Amino acid sequence: MSHQLQLMLQQAIQAFESGNLDSAEIILKRVLQVDSKNLPALHVYGFIKASQFNFREAADLWIRATRINPNDAFIHYNLAKALSDSGNDIKAIAHHKKAVELAPNNPETWLNYGKTVSNLGSHEIALDYYKKALNIDPNYVQANLNIGVSLHELKRYEEAITAFDKALSLKPDYAEAWSNKGATLNELKRYEEA
Repeated sequence: MSHQLQLMLQQAIQAFESGNLDSAEIILKRVLQVDSKNLPALHVYGFIKASQFNFREAADLWIRATRINPNDAFIHYNLAKALSDSGNDIKAIAHHKKAVELAPNNPETWLNYGKTVSNLGSHEIALDYYKKALNIDPNYVQANLNIGVSLHELKRYEEAITAFDKALSLKPDYAEAWSNKGATLNELKRYEEA
């Protein structure tokens, strides 16, 4: 990469980090006009699009990035998340699988893989993936919450409450855990507790 492109890329990253997304986007477009396979530019540009909730555009950029570097777990992770966030859970599965294959000790890769399979109705499989996340990080609050949500979906309400309680023991002000626990207690007709 030329010195000029490196400087432009640094400017784009600084603009992105300071919240000036429009400026970052303009610079990154210029970088990609000169070097359409500039991996850092594609990656950062994908983050910009994802932060603007343009998940399809983010996914397109990260798909291009995976063609350049198919063994980057972080790119596959971001691509899978963007595909899932854009409603394309089925396409996201292959990239989740690749991300956990490349980075099996990252609890977030397992958590997001679980979310996607849960979106597709495979709650038992999602439970396995959330548990893998917890094996890596036993205090992973989000994994405990998602275990509870999957158990609720499977109508295993008592176990779900235990998972929500674990999440709440780690983060007592976790509104989503309280809400889900209340809904689960309601299913058990424990209305006063709910």
